[in-house]
Amino acid sequence: MNWGRGLFRLWVILSALWIAALSAIFITEAHLLEAKKTFEVEGPAKEKYEILAPPDATEAEVVAFAQKNPRTDCSPGKSGPWCSYPAKLEMPRKPIDLLAIYLAFGVPAGVLLVGSGFYWALSGFRRTT
Repeated sequence: MNWGRGLFRLWVILSALWIAALSAIFITEAHLLEAKKTFEVEGPAKEKYEILAPPDATEAEVVAFAQKNPRTDCSPGKSGPWCSYPAKLEMPRKPIDLLAIYLAFGVPAGVLLVGSGFYWALSGFRRTT
């Protein structure tokens, strides 16, 4: 019976399951597979915006984004027929949390290092016959 080969295969299987489970949790919590929502916002000078936002964005965040990105061609002193057409903007997604990636790959790597260290240490107690 080869303990080293068996434990390595067990580690490969459990690591694949661990990474798959954490990936599924991360994808669902970060809303990565959901379609973006479209908001129509009107500014103070009656200029219009069509904003493509992440699915978890609130209306207040969308309005704040529109205020941070004002149209230069439409203002209270400057307007025209083009102001009735919406300017299309896209909100960026929230940055990816690196902790999930570190957990997904760090835990299996740590288990491999600790397990191989134990295997190496315990293999020193074998009989040499």
